[in-house]
Amino acid sequence: MSVKAEITGASITLLKRLEWADTDAAGHNHFSVAIRWLEEVEHELRRSIGLPTELTSAIPRVHVEVDYRERIWFNQEVNVTVGVIAVGRSSVSFGFVVENLEGGLCIEGRHTAVHSPDPSGGSQPWPESTVKSFLAKT
Repeated sequence: MSVKAEITGASITLLKRLEWADTDAAGHNHFSVAIRWLEEVEHELRRSIGLPTELTSAIPRVHVEVDYRERIWFNQEVNVTVGVIAVGRSSVSFGFVVENLEGGLCIEGRHTAVHSPDPSGGSQPWPESTVKSFLAKT
């Protein structure tokens, strides 16, 4: 199953452009740009579903996986989609997909974050309102 098909909760798609600083010596995307785009679009997703920005420091990433399918070239525009795959007691799994403007798959992956609002403690259950926000189709 494709990552895009796994997204069943809140999601958002933003148009991004590969800037010169995001390329490697061969002129295509540096591997790290996928993680930065993921983070930027995830932040916008959380804003769009009404979650507070303070939540950012309370949800550390515990797992990230990325598959690169097609190169992205300098100045090329792509659509970056981030959406919720699953919400656990104290975790949330996101899927992310980068597609060229023709719909071709360039990058896909998944990442998991945990709700840990107390830096000295472990994970804690999500508030019910947060779970509802993550699971709402947008």
